[in-house]
Amino acid sequence: MSISSSSGSGSFWAPFFLNNREVSGLAIIVIYLAIMTIFAFILYPYISKIYRDERTFMTPVTDRVYKYVSKVLGPIAGKDMKFKEYFVSLLSFSFFAGIVSFVLLYYQTFLPLIGGGQQFSPSLAVNTVVSFLTNTDIQHYSSPLQLSYFSQTFIFIGLLYIAPISGFAASMAFVRGILTDKGHLGNFFRDFTRGLVELFIPLTLLLTLILVLAGVPETVTHYLNARLPFSTNLMQIPLGPVASWDAIEQLGTNGGGFYSANLAFPLANPGWFTNLVLFTSETIIPFASLLAMGKVFENKKFGNLLFGVVMIIFVFVVLLTYFSEYSGIPSMQNIAGIFTGNMSGKETRFGISQSILLNVASTMTSTGAVNSALIDYTPTGMLGVLTGLLLNDPLGGIGTSVMNIFMFVIFTAFLVSLMVGKLPEIMGIKLGSKEIRYSTLTIITHPLIILVPFGVAILIPSIMSLFINSHAQNITTLLYEFGSAASNNGSEIGGFNFTAFFNYVDAATMLLGRFLIIGLELLIAQAFSVKKARGESSNAIQIGSVNFGMMMLFVIIFMGILSFFPILVLGPFFSFAKDFSLVMFP
Repeated sequence: MSISSSSGSGSFWAPFFLNNREVSGLAIIVIYLAIMTIFAFILYPYISKIYRDERTFMTPVTDRVYKYVSKVLGPIAGKDMKFKEYFVSLLSFSFFAGIVSFVLLYYQTFLPLIGGGQQFSPSLAVNTVVSFLTNTDIQHYSSPLQLSYFSQTFIFIGLLYIAPISGFAASMAFVRGILTDKGHLGNFFRDFTRGLVELFIPLTLLLTLILVLAGVPETVTHYLNARLPFSTNLMQIPLGPVASWDAIEQLGTNGGGFYSANLAFPLANPGWFTNLVLFTSETIIPFASLLAMGKVFENKKFGNLLFGVVMIIFVFVVLLTYFSEYSGIPSMQNIAGIFTGNMSGKETRFGISQSILLNVASTMTSTGAVNSALIDYTPTGMLGVLTGLLLNDPLGGIGTSVMNIFMFVIFTAFLVSLMVGKLPEIMGIKLGSKEIRYSTLTIITHPLIILVPFGVAILIPSIMSLFINSHAQNITTLLYEFGSAASNNGSEIGGFNFTAFFNYVDAATMLLGRFLIIGLELLIAQAFSVKKARGESSNAIQIGSVNFGMMMLFVIIFMGILSFFPILVLGPFFSFAKDFSLVMFP
């Protein structure tokens, strides 16, 4: 049946978008990115005040809260810390929370509010707690049926707060080390309290309210009994604090879902509006933090450069994934009827564009939340979402976005200075051997903690026998698994059975990817903190210039991608060649 085009303002646009779905998909992408950018520009002045230790409208609340915190902590609450004290405080606080969480999770069946909770094996309990503690949120369990409501409410929602704010506190220390020359990085507990009270809690409460109004449940009711169509059987649909979980999951770039289907589950993400809100919430703080660096260091061009470089990568990956999924593969042409392209594993209420937008944002940040099945993506579509993991989440998480991008700023400034014979310095501070050495270690550590467990796993036949797909896709899946753990992302392709091996190896990878990287970054901050800025020299690298931005973009891509090129050839590239009949052997 044809669509009439006789009258009305919608008589042209409705059939146009219906018959040109690639255009409508691109329009959705533009709208999503525009809305996210607008809110990032609105938020960044507020974030810059927090980074510069300036007062905000929430500071009086922080002062009151920290007064009580100080009584518990004692003298350490008022002490300015150097690297060792700051990093040990961060580690001690995190691991204390992890030990308590492990004990409560392992014995959850003996605690109140069981609500269907099951006994976790030691390896699964270790993996789950480490996952949430490191802002990774890989879930090797069937959420929410294996978790008690006590665990969901008191353990994991608590860790969903602790993990991202610990990263934000570390970034405050990192920025303070560059801004000041007092030789200390501040106080971890003060930074943590300020990030929690002044940034995270207000935004979380606002987002929770928006999601509740949009139809996401927020209740203490355990289950909703529903009758299946054409059946007398009742089905129990799990309920709980879904809206608040979604809010913390996305704003904190956590990613662990209340439901095992994550944001593909209708109650967690009912439609286009909630999908747009959740996409914006997972990207707004990382992008706003990059923009805030221009105001923090009183160099607007620098903030715009960081934003622009990451946005270029973001848009490229979005378009690569979108056109890969829209084109599909030859064997699936027109299989989905009017929904042109690869609709396998995707919710029809989102379509291709809204699915890939949220999933790419999740791997470009450390969120990892998904609203479609990654295992059903085309090889190049899978390469698109995998790119963010190989680049160590260019947008990062809360706080880690700032520290991660600064590693490339320092490394690029050093390379450019060698090429053009200028002074290697940033913000008027001369780069020394420590900063260059530690930034280089940070950049090469990420590939190493992916490739080492990958190499071990691929050599063990009993491990590779757990995978159920073709050899090329199994390599991609294995690379994705360790890439997700190392970048503290948490998304997974699936397609294999989890064993104690993966539980423990993933846990070790997540710990190294989180705390080893943060430790190296704080060492750089300590090295900066004893240096005085002397003002930018005319012979120094202009880190806010377009040429510097292009060079940094080149460094990010090639340092990230070339480290994994041989594996990519055997994985997604080979899968692509097979799907398009570019190889003559199976």
